[in-house]
Amino acid sequence: MNIVFVVNNKNGGLAAELPKLEQYCQQKNLRDVRFIPTRWKKHAIEIAKEATGDGCSHVIAVGGDGTLHEVINGILQSNISANEYPIIGLLPYGSANDFARTVGLSNSLEELLQLIQSHTTQEIDLGKVVFSKNQETHYFINVTGVGLGALVIQKLERSSNSLSPSLNYFIYIVKGFISYAKKKVKVKSDSWHWRGKLLQMVIANGRYFGNAICATPDAKLIDGQFQVAIFGNLSIWDYLKNLIKLKTGEKIKHPEVSYYTTKEVLIESSDSCGIEADGEYLGLAPAAISVLPKAISFLMPPKPVR
Repeated sequence: MNIVFVVNNKNGGLAAELPKLEQYCQQKNLRDVRFIPTRWKKHAIEIAKEATGDGCSHVIAVGGDGTLHEVINGILQSNISANEYPIIGLLPYGSANDFARTVGLSNSLEELLQLIQSHTTQEIDLGKVVFSKNQETHYFINVTGVGLGALVIQKLERSSNSLSPSLNYFIYIVKGFISYAKKKVKVKSDSWHWRGKLLQMVIANGRYFGNAICATPDAKLIDGQFQVAIFGNLSIWDYLKNLIKLKTGEKIKHPEVSYYTTKEVLIESSDSCGIEADGEYLGLAPAAISVLPKAISFLMPPKPVR
């Protein structure tokens, strides 16, 4: 095996953990293992792309949803065929770890190495975002958000406070409600259409986003389709009244809330409507978002995949 760990160097806590991870691998006689720390934003894309081109057997993201997002994009940007992609894994050391929450992963290196040695994987779906204006393409493993969520991500990226991720996200959501002008959006799918003023749309492969918000409880990683939740012309009071339901995965009954399934959607807007994926800001609509069924092999516990 040739295993590459892509380590998010922005996480200060990992500085102390990295020598422990390396020592543990040595104790387990795993010799062909490299730990490569990131040094700038999107460096994980470059590392994963190069490791894939070099023929490594496994690429493991050590960090959060953003690190995993970059690793996925690096692998799919490589110039090799899909059946030669390395197995992908995650050691969750991020601030939210929403994808790990869906899969049921801990940050135990011992458990991860057991998955590697037993070859315990599942073939799971990915999502693809193509922006219409320049055909720029991005891939995601968890969730794409359209509307308010993209603004919140931009605010969080510029934030320097030391609050907990959950509280930080909540604060920026509330601030967003106060300042955010809902966008006029058209959404087209093969089987349904939606148009109106949009607060937030979630196009989900996984179940959680935004630090344990479960807006799409029916989402599954292996069913070849997205679960879509559309929150239209809602007020801040609507959000606060339904916050518990969003945290516990209960669907909201409200005339401005809709749920759909789809394999592909086209999002159009005459306003500046932002799009993010896996907690990373991508750009502005219009864009086409489609599912890539069973696109990768992912290291995960042997249990039914949601």
